[in-house]
Amino acid sequence: MIDFDGTLNAAVGKALGDEVPIAFPGVSTPVLGIFTQITDHIFSEEGGAPANITVATLGLQVSQLPAPPQQGIVVQINGANYVVKDVAVDGLGWAYLDLGAQ
Repeated sequence: MIDFDGTLNAAVGKALGDEVPIAFPGVSTPVLGIFTQITDHIFSEEGGAPANITVATLGLQVSQLPAPPQQGIVVQINGANYVVKDVAVDGLGWAYLDLGAQ
């Protein structure tokens, strides 16, 4: 059986991750995470792009955390604070955190 968390997730985090402090109630812990921030256009029915949308996510190895990730925890990335809006766990030890500006 393959140890996805110990081999794959750890290697991905080490190769591509940056240190990110995550604040749980009573404790702040640094983890290796992969941050993405994508800006795209919202198109109207007429085909114009009157607005932009920015989506920020953080992928990380769940075993680095002192507790499972949850909505409402605070993540600090590049000096900006984000709040976790949603958590998607892939079942192999990796989580994707949907972030919103705080």
